[in-house]
Amino acid sequence: MSHDRPMDQDRATTNDQHARTDDDRLLAGVGRRDISPPDGIRTAGFSSRETVVEGVDEPLTVTALVLEGCGARVCIMAIDLCMAPQDIALDWRAAVGAAIGTPSSHVLLNLSHTHSGAALLRTQPEFSDQAELLLAYEATLRDQLVGAASDAASDLRPARVGAGAGTSTIGVQRREPGPDGYTFLGEVPDGPIDPVVSVVRVDDLDGQAIAILTTYGCHTVSVGPRATVASPDFPGPMRRLVEATFGGHCLFLQGGGGDIMPCWGMSHEVDASDSKERIGQMLGGEVVRVAASIRTHVERGERTSLPSLLGPGMTMRPLVPVTGPACTALAARSEAVTLDLVPLPSAEDAARLREERVADLERALAGDSDRALTVARRQVAWADELVAAVARGDRTRPMEVQAIRVNDIVFTAIAAEVFSATTRAIRAASTFAHTVALGYSNGVLCYLPTAADFPAGGWDVHDRYRIPDLVFQAYLLPVAIAPDSEARVREGIERLLTGLADGPG
Repeated sequence: MSHDRPMDQDRATTNDQHARTDDDRLLAGVGRRDISPPDGIRTAGFSSRETVVEGVDEPLTVTALVLEGCGARVCIMAIDLCMAPQDIALDWRAAVGAAIGTPSSHVLLNLSHTHSGAALLRTQPEFSDQAELLLAYEATLRDQLVGAASDAASDLRPARVGAGAGTSTIGVQRREPGPDGYTFLGEVPDGPIDPVVSVVRVDDLDGQAIAILTTYGCHTVSVGPRATVASPDFPGPMRRLVEATFGGHCLFLQGGGGDIMPCWGMSHEVDASDSKERIGQMLGGEVVRVAASIRTHVERGERTSLPSLLGPGMTMRPLVPVTGPACTALAARSEAVTLDLVPLPSAEDAARLREERVADLERALAGDSDRALTVARRQVAWADELVAAVARGDRTRPMEVQAIRVNDIVFTAIAAEVFSATTRAIRAASTFAHTVALGYSNGVLCYLPTAADFPAGGWDVHDRYRIPDLVFQAYLLPVAIAPDSEARVREGIERLLTGLADGPG
């Protein structure tokens, strides 16, 4: 079931109440802050990583784009962070919205999902020994997000926007079927991916780049678990290439990367910089090609006759300045889609599962493997949540979906590790000229497999799955979401797009 009600009170504010311009101009500003974590902090994403951060291979950043026009203001933020719960992300969005004067529903936070970014304490309970360090980083992170958005809002200037798309094969399907019928984390070179590279260009009125936004769906894990550095992973070199070519700021927005790995997989080298650079350059080259083809300040004019020494003049369509409104629509909508959980076990069964996980932890404490200890701690934290959920009678979880319209371009955002099939389906169903389909946005509840990606016999709370997208325990969900969840989320996105197509209210 979906909820038409907003997730927070200020989302009821209409665009008319936030009118700032009385014409059809579009204003744009961009800001960037460094969010590199300190040495000694643990990173998120790899249960097999046993080390703490010993340096930063290049700065991790948050980049904010603020757009204003047609009586509204929106903010799109690209953040070099692996994951964050929806409640933390909502707090950040409210703080950003308050700082720049717009509802939090008009703020989109997209996480790059770099596994070499800092963990957050509330997503990594096994790191409680690092509580002081992690909490201090979280506070700094919130301030930097607000600072980047405020910088962007202070830098507003007249702009125009255009969009295009290319393709890249840096991603490979990672859900490999095993001979026993179980899926495991591997590589399927001929498997389905979402190859689309979406590019949105925001320029000043002379056609010079203010911001270039690009989207691709792929796990950011080319810097593998043996590396000891914090890193933005392959989006780092991609951004450097794009910015060196065009100037301005490049924002990498993560798409449907839930079932996709980089073409060279998770690097096992301690120094993974070569793979990171090459993958980033491959993606960046396509972004440069597409961005160069987007011209926001000039367009083809009427066919014109030119004089010729060879006789009758030849005809061609010269480039002429773009005229007309720079802003025809700027609006945002969001809703919470309620997802069912699969049936919970009995209280007795949940208690037995917890006893098993506690025994695993005791064995890990007696051993010498940091990895085994990390996994065991997380499993006990999950088992505690399972027992509590059974006592509460949990049945559902909310997942936010959001859509932002900029003229004939629309960004869709889902608070989950979205699969490539979902982003392909969203674009196929959209009536907008350019649809940028995002996952990992406004927090992450869990993976969002399609119904076809669930085990044929159903998800079992007792099973130890070998593919991360079925290990809902990693997100501290008591059990899996129901297999129809992905379809419900796409229906929610379709409702938002219909509303945005009908009008901005």
